[in-house]
Amino acid sequence: MMRRLILLFIACMVIATAAIGGVAAAAEDTTKERLIHTSATGEVTTTPDQAEISVSVQTENMDPKRAQAENAAIMADIIAALKGAGVAESDLKTTGFSMYPVYDESGSIFAKNIKYYRVTNTLLITVKDISRTGDLLDLAVANGANNVNGVSFTISDEKQQALRDDALTEAVQLARADADAVAKAAGLTITGVREITAGGGYVPYARAEMSYADGKVAAIV
Repeated sequence: MMRRLILLFIACMVIATAAIGGVAAAAEDTTKERLIHTSATGEVTTTPDQAEISVSVQTENMDPKRAQAENAAIMADIIAALKGAGVAESDLKTTGFSMYPVYDESGSIFAKNIKYYRVTNTLLITVKDISRTGDLLDLAVANGANNVNGVSFTISDEKQQALRDDALTEAVQLARADADAVAKAAGLTITGVREITAGGGYVPYARAEMSYADGKVAAIV
């Protein structure tokens, strides 16, 4: 299964106070103070540390209650199998449920008959060990999941925060280095940092579309 790198960008602007001639400006003579505005972007590259699998169970029956009961029984088997494989209950979430009639289109448009009721139940599985993604998908299908909606490779909240911290540190260091270079070229000396503004982060998640056929999983990234 292919995994793409994830990039995290943090923009940062540093406003530094510089003094003419390398001498700090006196409090009563603020005209000698100059501000240098610099900005930089911190970039961190990493790999996903978790995956999300979306699978569905779809059942059809003339009796809506029976269609729902059959669906619930299959989904219960899937969840039990996943828990038995070590997936925590908190990593299993129902993200969609629908039930609607399917009509016989061959009859009169003014008097359509109901062929059956279709029930769809969607489960989201969070995989903390991405090396198990394929196995857990196989397990869900083997226990009754008849729709594979897709697999998303992401990063955990903990890792994302650590990456943000690293990117912020890099951005600040780059912005300060630029400010020092500008001050040196202008014959000034940085005497302090007036303000630091951090922008938002951007994380392009890698996504893999997966299909299930003939008992084999194919991933397309």
